[in-house]
Amino acid sequence: MRWVIVVFLFFLYIINYADKAIIGYAAVPIMEDLNLTYAQFGMVGSSFYWLFSVAGIIGAALSDKIGTKKMLAIMAIVWTISQMGAFVIYSLPLLIFSRVLLGAFEGPYYATAISHVSKWFPPERRAFAISLVNCGSMVAKLMAPLLVLIVHSYGWRIGFGFLGTLSLIWFILWLMFGREKPEIPISSEEPSGTLPKVKWKEVSKVFLSANFIFTTLAFFSAFWVLSWAFVWMPTYLTKVVHLSPMQMGYIVGGIGVFTALGSVLVAVLSDNLLKKTGSYRKSRVVVAGISLILGSAALFSTTVIHSTIGAIIALGLGLTLVNTMFSIAPQIANHLLPERKGLASGTLIGLANLAGIVGPLATGFVVQLAGNNEVLGFNYSVMLAATILLVFGLIFLIFTNPDKEVVKVSHLVRAQA
Repeated sequence: MRWVIVVFLFFLYIINYADKAIIGYAAVPIMEDLNLTYAQFGMVGSSFYWLFSVAGIIGAALSDKIGTKKMLAIMAIVWTISQMGAFVIYSLPLLIFSRVLLGAFEGPYYATAISHVSKWFPPERRAFAISLVNCGSMVAKLMAPLLVLIVHSYGWRIGFGFLGTLSLIWFILWLMFGREKPEIPISSEEPSGTLPKVKWKEVSKVFLSANFIFTTLAFFSAFWVLSWAFVWMPTYLTKVVHLSPMQMGYIVGGIGVFTALGSVLVAVLSDNLLKKTGSYRKSRVVVAGISLILGSAALFSTTVIHSTIGAIIALGLGLTLVNTMFSIAPQIANHLLPERKGLASGTLIGLANLAGIVGPLATGFVVQLAGNNEVLGFNYSVMLAATILLVFGLIFLIFTNPDKEVVKVSHLVRAQA
């Protein structure tokens, strides 16, 4: 049954990723249809994340109480409503409202999915299982040519409605076949009964620790790059690399395959190191930290490579290395607070997703300030993202050691008694 769960979450991640990515594929048609500037479209891209972080924390914590299966179902049906709402959007405020609503209910998805997977797999297999779920992003990117075709042939509203239909189908099937957890817990980390109430001042010791803060900063840098890829990469490929819309779609699909396969390989390496050494420092921090630093170098190189093929390869390599953080960082957070995985990973992801608010806005203003020199503006935006990645990646690699800090809720409660 656990592999059925992985398949369900894999397909939901396809929808989740495509919901975010389609705004980038439809950027030019939307800007032309609604007469938007780069700065205004940057606000549209940013608006998705305005409630994303807060909702991610609240929703993931709520999933610990009402169950991850129910939380996933609620999210899926709201995605349908939001995407179908595109048919009545004819102004910037309505578009922003739609993206804010979608972002609010996509915010808890990843942490909730991580928590759900953790119920079905032991610690030494979770990064692999999560990386398989993350492969949904690969399929979503493979859908890029289809979505681009729909958007440019039938209109961006049809493209949004198509994704709303997919999430509705998933919702129905999930109610029929989804399961909350196995009858017998597969890990000693899983609580056997109802979790006790925990005082925030106790749990906050984890969230204010150096390990959690540095992991969040590194994850923040990864999300900065991810938000750039969602909102601006399609426009970058058409305006700077000078690809046609359909060529852009195929390149995004190819990068998706490369990114997913590379991320799975790194996740397997990380899992094997954990099984061999038992050290989260060696298996998670070192692997992810080095990946972020190398990813930064690859992104920097895209600004000096003049070959179209070379720039695309460097971009794909950079995104692949950065993407490894998405299967590793939540595991570090869950390790620090194993009995409250939803709260731990939800807080981590919610805080890191603040990059989604700042990043698209910053890119929009940087590109617009460059005036007619769009190439220079986009290159500056890439250099900014790579710099953030390098700085936070180095801090994470040097100072994070989760082996020295694990807090269990039950221990806190017993200490209070």
